[in-house]
Amino acid sequence: MATQPQACPAELADMTARLVDLAGRLVAVLTHETALVRAMKVKEIGALQDEKVSLTAQYQTAFKALTSAQSGPSLPASVKEQLARSGRRLAETVIENELALRVGQIATDRLIGSIVAAVKKQKRHSLSYAPQQRTPRHTFMTAAAIDRRM
Repeated sequence: MATQPQACPAELADMTARLVDLAGRLVAVLTHETALVRAMKVKEIGALQDEKVSLTAQYQTAFKALTSAQSGPSLPASVKEQLARSGRRLAETVIENELALRVGQIATDRLIGSIVAAVKKQKRHSLSYAPQQRTPRHTFMTAAAIDRRM
């Protein structure tokens, strides 16, 4: 059975620091996106997508590099604790972000559904053969005389 190569302590420290930094930056972007969703600033969310995708890809690459350089059980306890803290924080932020995005999507779907239903109802009444229902107009009566002697 082949043993996994072990990274030197300096290399391991660099990999860990990079992974923790990427996790922190990703947490910041996700937290900002969640705040924008809650504030209903949908137009501003698009600007974050490229950064979010890039950071996610970098995080995955850094994680794979760390796990291929050092096996999990052989990591020093301080490194394990540091990675566990940043991983928990990232996981909590991802869950909060996903929930906000789902709630925002549901609210948007409901709003669009209500608008579509109202338009369909309005069109159905305007295209029927039944007499159009109008709101009663208030008329004012005035006294007038017309001279018809000509």
